[in-house]
Amino acid sequence: MSAAGDTADAVVIGSGPNGLVAAITLARKGWAVTVIERDEHPGGAVRTEALTAPGFLHDTFSGFYGLLHASPVFDRLELGRRIEWAQFDTPVAAAVSPERAASIHRDPSRTIKELGADGEAWGELLAWWEKAGRRFFHLTLAPIGAIRPALRFARAMGIRGALPTARRLIAPISEVAADTFASEEARALLASGITHSDVSAEAAGSTPFALILAMLAQTSGMPVPVGGAGVITDALVAALTDAGGVIRTGDAATRVAVARGRALAVETANGAVVRARHAVLADTGPLALCRDLVGEEHFPAPFLDGLRRFRYGTGIFKMDIALDGITPWLLEQLRATGVVHVVGTVDDMARAHFEAQHGALPARPSLVVGQQTVADPSRAPAGKHTLWIETHVPAHPPGGWERAREPFSERVFDLIEQHAPGFRDRIVGTAVHTPADLESRNPNLVGGDLGGGSAALHQQLVFRPVPGWFRYRTPVKGLYLCSASTHPGGGVHGMSGLNAAKRALRDARRPAGVLRTAGSARRAPRPA
Repeated sequence: MSAAGDTADAVVIGSGPNGLVAAITLARKGWAVTVIERDEHPGGAVRTEALTAPGFLHDTFSGFYGLLHASPVFDRLELGRRIEWAQFDTPVAAAVSPERAASIHRDPSRTIKELGADGEAWGELLAWWEKAGRRFFHLTLAPIGAIRPALRFARAMGIRGALPTARRLIAPISEVAADTFASEEARALLASGITHSDVSAEAAGSTPFALILAMLAQTSGMPVPVGGAGVITDALVAALTDAGGVIRTGDAATRVAVARGRALAVETANGAVVRARHAVLADTGPLALCRDLVGEEHFPAPFLDGLRRFRYGTGIFKMDIALDGITPWLLEQLRATGVVHVVGTVDDMARAHFEAQHGALPARPSLVVGQQTVADPSRAPAGKHTLWIETHVPAHPPGGWERAREPFSERVFDLIEQHAPGFRDRIVGTAVHTPADLESRNPNLVGGDLGGGSAALHQQLVFRPVPGWFRYRTPVKGLYLCSASTHPGGGVHGMSGLNAAKRALRDARRPAGVLRTAGSARRAPRPA
């Protein structure tokens, strides 16, 4: 711990992956960086804990890192060298019933062969991905308006491919899946990635996320760090330390001091004050930053109006389970799979989303089931396994979670038991986390939303987090938001942190008075 009255070039509030990536990026450019973290341990939603029975390790919040592997952050921070990764021969599957499922294998030819009559269509999707899809993915990660990624994608598509691709990306994934495949299994396989978000399979804008996850699973797999997600945090902290950055844990930021429209310092619960020469970056929710840490009086009315319309998505109900053996899936092919989506048909997915979105606990929830120990046996005693289950639910169900926790847990168990008879007999420990539990552990997970805000189309791109304010700046000079509440949104990829840090670096090189966030000739700042 450093003494009160410290000064840094940048102060970063929060040590989630975005906050750490932002801090590392700035420190590597020679900035003195201090990270302030309320918890005793850094990492935010990237953490591993012993939650169930002795010898079992579980990823508390996030669990799979295909987005991170494909992100520019992975190579920039040398995470392939710093972390040992485990892979699955079969990264992903989607089960439409206990007896019917489709799988993505690391070997594309095997995926295509097993899809039968739909194999050719899968091969065409993969060819599109190799030609232009990767470039589209990198465009989605880049700051809004970035020219180079847009040009690369446009060149890859060409004039003839532009309109068909645009239509596909705008259409709901339910429609794209139905147009592309004949079988319910193949349709569910393509669409199942949308269950990682709060967006319905029938909503416009649902295709990019589902399509990207499916193609990344096919080309990059579903990697997990050996030893658990906490290893990623350890690697990021080591990278920050190597770059000269400092992290203070167990000391919550309580106030961002602002004078004459500029962020000057961060005050903490322990009485410390860390002054910021150039920037304060917050890996927090937008309301937590602007209302609670800064104060609404420092923001113009139009910005506050947009901020109040910011919405979080449905909550996550999560279960961590210790098993005395492998999950006894009726379909043996699922026993070696990294992520099993127990989702039913695409219509079933849409129905479960509708129920959760409208305040009801889904009668047949869409389950995302992770089997990390299949690839990384170090997380459990010899011969034993863990199971990681999540599903979208309302943050506040009728009667509250105290009444709903046990019956909904049984509903989840019943569904798994249908697909894996004898599953209950193998359970040796269980930890249940309702949306309220998740938020109590991490205040950024408002209402149990792991995505930092709804992924609905009206909260993406130029609308995230506030319409017009999509370049990580806020109306307060030197104050930046670098959390998943900014573009490109949820998922462990670190790009919100990287993009925000780059913005702060560019702004620091501009002459005083040039920052568009200030708008010195105007009474209210302009969006930037």
